Amino acid sequence: MKLENFKNYQNIHIWAGIFSGLLLFICFATSAFTIFKGPLNTWALHSENTMPAIAESQYDDLIQQVLIAHPEAGKEMTVYLPVAMTEHAPVQWVVRDEDTHDAVYWHASLDKNGQLISQQAFLSDIGDFLDHLHRTAGIPGGDDHDAVGIWIMGIVCILYFVAIVSGLVIFLPTWAKDLFALRKAKKAKRFWVDFHNILGISALPFHIIIAVTTVVFAYHDILYGSMQSLVYKDKPMFNRPAVIDVDRNNENLLSIETLRQKITETEPDFNMAELRFSGLGTPRSRLIIGGELEGEIIRGPYYAFWVTDPYTASAGYTAMLPSVSGAAGKIVNGFFTLHFGGFGGSTIHWIYFALGLSGSLLFLTGNIIWIEGRRKRSTANAPATQKRSVRILSRLTVGVCTGTFIGIGLSLLAAKFAAATQSNIQFYQHLGYYGGFLAAIAYSFLVTPIKAAIHSLYALTAIALSLIVATCIYWNASVSSTINIAFIGVAISLIALFILIAKRLAAKAHACAPRRCLAIT
Repeated sequence: MKLENFKNYQNIHIWAGIFSGLLLFICFATSAFTIFKGPLNTWALHSENTMPAIAESQYDDLIQQVLIAHPEAGKEMTVYLPVAMTEHAPVQWVVRDEDTHDAVYWHASLDKNGQLISQQAFLSDIGDFLDHLHRTAGIPGGDDHDAVGIWIMGIVCILYFVAIVSGLVIFLPTWAKDLFALRKAKKAKRFWVDFHNILGISALPFHIIIAVTTVVFAYHDILYGSMQSLVYKDKPMFNRPAVIDVDRNNENLLSIETLRQKITETEPDFNMAELRFSGLGTPRSRLIIGGELEGEIIRGPYYAFWVTDPYTASAGYTAMLPSVSGAAGKIVNGFFTLHFGGFGGSTIHWIYFALGLSGSLLFLTGNIIWIEGRRKRSTANAPATQKRSVRILSRLTVGVCTGTFIGIGLSLLAAKFAAATQSNIQFYQHLGYYGGFLAAIAYSFLVTPIKAAIHSLYALTAIALSLIVATCIYWNASVSSTINIAFIGVAISLIALFILIAKRLAAKAHACAPRRCLAIT
């Protein structure tokens, strides 16, 4: 490759990475935890916030009693069958304020005499909160579907894809020599370039998948609108089933067993887990059934879905089911399952957890390479004055990267403790994340980056220890000892990692102190 072309691709790779790297770090770091959002929601639960489990034969009676006592539940109600991962109650519904869009959650079950018991639900949904951070990079504004952060991350992921392609182009000419090489040369930049290459090449298919699918998710309305105008024109893109004229009284809802028989006619191995009802009693009544379907490419990280009419179980929208989705449906489902890791079970989920963390390291090392390449070297007699761009990016890199994990840790603490007191859990989750995130950034501008990094890593160690202590304190009030053990195992691993990195940074800072090589000012 000509030197001029090489430098052009290198500049494209550098600046696409610089403009997108920190936001992608947030999304990848939170994605590692989002892959286990169901277990995290269960970890944050306290037994006093749960309702009694019931036999599956009692579900039809429970649904009818809920709709009679709480008719507002018909607008948006979810039923969790015994095999579902959510363990707080058999039925949950949400009441939304039309003006403020605030949501109040309720849940219900039956007592030992078969009578309805219902109460307001004080649930953290910490996993869903982290999922929101993952999709928006924590950028506020807009509602869940049209969040400002989602639109911004769509643009960021276009830059991400450009960085992937340009990075691959500049790596290929020397791939035989540089593949998995990790050289500790005199210049720190050489080590970071090698480490960056290893992280990128070893997970290249994963990064391509995430970049492409995120753009599709962010702009799917625009893509569908363009396809409608250019391809389908006057014909509907999706053939919605005609509304069947039927008495939509809630007493006429189909039973759980009837729904199971209907769906297994299409997907024999479909194991129903949850049912999401909406618009009951209206012509727009809808039921989304989620269920396990092992060995298939499915729409979500855990469940395949079938959309139907809760009063007739008509064919409905079957494109989410693998056996009847058709070529176009399989492509769409493929986007979802590759992004969410909805294949291969728990093994793939743990691999995606590791890929999420390694992906965040990829963007961190990219920033370090840029900083190392532009940092002026100091001498014992003449400390160098760094460019403003180097000073700002070094501080932002330390602040954003450590602040993301500090915010996650504090939001998890808030979820665990606030759920016990049944206080405003969502408020304290937001306060924990954004407070910790912004505090870490502010601290990185008050002291040198190396000092901020070391102190933040020890703060993360303290937070992780606090999470272990909180898990042990509420062990008897928890609903899953297995999840508690897994949570503590991950926390201990992260503690060891934080301490190791902090000690290495402290040793490096001490060795370089006379030349202030790391303490950028």
